[in-house]
Amino acid sequence: KAVVSTQSTGVVYRVLVNVSVLPTVSPSYCQSSSVPVSSVYCPAMKLLALFAFLVLTVPALGGLETSGDAAKVELDEEQINKYFQQMDGDKNGRLDVEELPKWVRKMVDVHIKESVPSAKDEFRAVDTNRDKIITWEEYRVMMQKLGNQDPEHVVYSDKEQKHKFRTADENGDGVLNQIEYVAFKNPMTTDYVLTRIAQELLEDFDKDKDNKVSMSEFVHHEASRVDDKGDKEIDKLRRIEFRASMDRNDDKFLDLGEMKDYLNPRGKNFVTNEARHMMHEADANNDKQLSLKEIKDNYLHFQHHKNNPVIRAIHDEF
Repeated sequence: KAVVSTQSTGVVYRVLVNVSVLPTVSPSYCQSSSVPVSSVYCPAMKLLALFAFLVLTVPALGGLETSGDAAKVELDEEQINKYFQQMDGDKNGRLDVEELPKWVRKMVDVHIKESVPSAKDEFRAVDTNRDKIITWEEYRVMMQKLGNQDPEHVVYSDKEQKHKFRTADENGDGVLNQIEYVAFKNPMTTDYVLTRIAQELLEDFDKDKDNKVSMSEFVHHEASRVDDKGDKEIDKLRRIEFRASMDRNDDKFLDLGEMKDYLNPRGKNFVTNEARHMMHEADANNDKQLSLKEIKDNYLHFQHHKNNPVIRAIHDEF
């Protein structure tokens, strides 16, 4: 996952990469070893620029926690043990690739449930004049205060944040009521916002403006192929992604529904991809199963906290 700027809009978006098509060598290996950057995993990092549909996923919002905060999270053995017992359907003491996505879905569902009251609390804090709506100026001032109070607090540009603000403004009146503010804080789990994001994505890829995206339009999308135009290996990876994960009805086109389903954090693609990432991070003996010990050794990927990669993939925190 990464945050990048698109050339077409100048807006920062979260990128989700389907790890099912990546080689299984960690990025840290590329950084620390003597292996040339052009070999092993590293060329696959081009996928961060490649999957441009993912570039249009979620406009980033100021207020990301620093990575050091994750290290402060302590192991919650009760939570880990409980989830493990729930997900270990065959009771063999291991979680496989069929069982692990259930863990991801559980984390997504719990986080969504918890995020609504949290967003409502934030709404009351940002609504400084108590008129039950939030203007752009109220929100901008709050972000500025956070930036001044914490030098490590990431605050993105007005242009970037306004884009997300407008996307959450369902009735287009220029302000956010409480329901819209909850959507603003949870864009990927709010139906109308997710639809707008998917529509924006479709329009960006749809070169011939026929309201659908062909494989050719997806593979050869110019804005996302500046650095690897003509790279046959990247072409191949894009075709695999198109056929295996996106074109559900095999009609060789992507419509709005397919775009939306691919981005939905409750959907099959999201939970499967995140489960593969968790397996890659925690499977110490490479047996394609996770023991309780392996999960506890990598608990930051498996228990609830705002820097969990799954939670960060859903939406950016305030």
